[in-house]
Amino acid sequence: MSVKNADLADLISITLADLPDQEFDVAWDNQDYEFTRIYQTERMEIDGGESIVRKVLLDATGNAKYCRPFETDEPTVGDVMHTITVPWTQLKTSYSWDKIELLRNKNNTKGFIKLLKVRRIDGLLPLANLIEERAWKSPTSATDDLYPYGVPYYINHMTKGTTTDGFTGYTIRYQDASTGTVCAGIDGSVEAKWRNYAALYSAIDASMLKKFRLAFMYTKFKAPLNVTDPSSPSVAAKRVYADFNTVAELQELCDAKADDHSGKEVLGNITMDATGLVYLNRLPVVPIPQLNGYTDPEIGTATCPIYCVDFRKFQPFVHEGYWMVETEPMTDRGQHTTFTIFLDGAHNNLLLNKREAGFVLHKAIPAS
Repeated sequence: MSVKNADLADLISITLADLPDQEFDVAWDNQDYEFTRIYQTERMEIDGGESIVRKVLLDATGNAKYCRPFETDEPTVGDVMHTITVPWTQLKTSYSWDKIELLRNKNNTKGFIKLLKVRRIDGLLPLANLIEERAWKSPTSATDDLYPYGVPYYINHMTKGTTTDGFTGYTIRYQDASTGTVCAGIDGSVEAKWRNYAALYSAIDASMLKKFRLAFMYTKFKAPLNVTDPSSPSVAAKRVYADFNTVAELQELCDAKADDHSGKEVLGNITMDATGLVYLNRLPVVPIPQLNGYTDPEIGTATCPIYCVDFRKFQPFVHEGYWMVETEPMTDRGQHTTFTIFLDGAHNNLLLNKREAGFVLHKAIPAS
């Protein structure tokens, strides 16, 4: 007796919705899928629009002053608002089965379900790898709207040849080795308050820890008591990211002082828990494989960056109703015996305030 395509499609849908536990190993590419996790558990949603747009006030008009009795006023009103604009980026994956595969397994329930599960993981794994890869890269060029704005797009290294720590991060280094200063529609070379904090370090030691503590203090802003903060209140994590070797050196720094890992403060608020996770200023330091061997795209110098990201101001956004959306199994005229499920999504990262969203410590970048 023949089996209709519609019946097989229904069976795929039902089976995928309730896959039983079946164990098999997968050779994962990342030790910790950090941004995949963030997009699944900590993302924010926007219900539409051609792009993600927010407003930021960088500098006030400057009407405040001390005065004498009966002094005349000359009120002024300035255009103080700047627009942050971030385009949507789309991504997709798919997984397919041929009718003959389904027919060969239709009387073997366990084999049939495992076939579906394997193919689905085979489609989702490269998607997760892609999200992780692009989270730690800038776009290809200043005009590239294919790829999302990764951490290095927003939290910039110092301009090459400079050595002064502070709010000096405004040069975006794109993957094609070009540079730019316009970040999400605002020019950091013109607007001094649209720059992130950056500092140089040469080794994992007490000097680096001092620079980290200074960066932590300089990037922690609060609204004055007489002004209501117009931004939306947000409770989100702040985390530190570095390559594996840097994290291992931080662990060694802890071991040199207290190898029992009892949670005591070591060398200025650097600690390690029983699992080996290092904390700087009580912030977890997450090892990121994409930062291993990280080099400056402009001239190729290894910089060993240590990023601190505050997710109150660095916000991963997804399009409401269009994130990890799976289609029904479908066929087409070109492959009439093949069933394919597509998974689609739209997302990007939005930075609300460059001075508060994080900072980076990195090795020096020479002028040439």
